[in-house]
Amino acid sequence: MASPKIDGPEAALERQVERAREIEHRVKNTLQLISSIVLLQGRRSADEGAKAALRAVQQRVAAVSVAHRHVAWADEREEVELAALVREIVSDLAGSAGREGVDIDLDLDAVTIPGPQGASVALLVSETVGNALRHAYPDGRTGRVRVALRRTATGFELSVADDGVGVPPGAPPTGFGLTVAQLMAQQLRGRLVTDVAQPGVRISVSVPMDSDAARG
Repeated sequence: MASPKIDGPEAALERQVERAREIEHRVKNTLQLISSIVLLQGRRSADEGAKAALRAVQQRVAAVSVAHRHVAWADEREEVELAALVREIVSDLAGSAGREGVDIDLDLDAVTIPGPQGASVALLVSETVGNALRHAYPDGRTGRVRVALRRTATGFELSVADDGVGVPPGAPPTGFGLTVAQLMAQQLRGRLVTDVAQPGVRISVSVPMDSDAARG
């Protein structure tokens, strides 16, 4: 009679990693399903305000889905390479906005963050770049949006700057998108700063990280 096989700690760790990967796969599929339902509902709605709200929801779900697609495993832990994440989200936003005459410049350092932070950063990018494309260039104005990702001594900084119409003097930038961005910055233990430029608006988020986390 064969003796029962006793698993060691390495086998137990491998099973734990495999279960985490299976859960990650199910989360991706669920997000794609939600995104499809929201998109379908938006197409069926006759109210333009409702359509705009549903498009915004679909954009946010899509950003979170992109974050999950970019999760990789290294040394039994989840990581996200931010430059690739930012590049894909910006490309998706530019394609859906269809704004000819508005260029987007990317200047991205190599920064790797823990996997659980990916969704918050994805929403930050989606909200700040999406707001610039929707509001900075009304009536067919042309311009340029600059998206930068910088490694810092304590973490990283993400900034989005446009040269659009800006905001009236003395009136701080407002809106639900900015509120979402502020909430995501708080989740990352970061600090969001809005500078009203002449012209345009610049939003930057500084995020602290462990010394071995924000690496290239």
